[in-house]
Amino acid sequence: MSAGAVAAEFRWLTLLAFGVVITVTMAVTAWASRRVRSTAQFYAAGRSVSGIQNGWAIAGDYLSAASFLGIAGLISLYGYDGFMYSVGWLVAYVTVLLVIAEPCRNIGKYTLGDILAFRNEPKVATGAATA
Repeated sequence: MSAGAVAAEFRWLTLLAFGVVITVTMAVTAWASRRVRSTAQFYAAGRSVSGIQNGWAIAGDYLSAASFLGIAGLISLYGYDGFMYSVGWLVAYVTVLLVIAEPCRNIGKYTLGDILAFRNEPKVATGAATA
């Protein structure tokens, strides 16, 4: 019978590592929330991020180890179909930028709830977005 990924005598270490990650994440969130004064600062970093910084951030998202391992796994399992599936996110990303992101930026809204409230009845749209 398998004992799991972690031996019983080291389960406390797993919980400790999990607790540390959660604590650090909450501390960074609390620190950042004290510095933010508007929605533009929250969603768009106060428009202070340069194009180079934004490019590196996007590259960091897409060039993670999980992405490489996932793409390699898809290709090894499904061949050419796996390759086409793995590049689908790139096409979808460009489509989202052209179809959704630019109109959102043009009206100054950053979330779907904000856009729905802007275009429709604000109280109903905000209630639906938070549900």
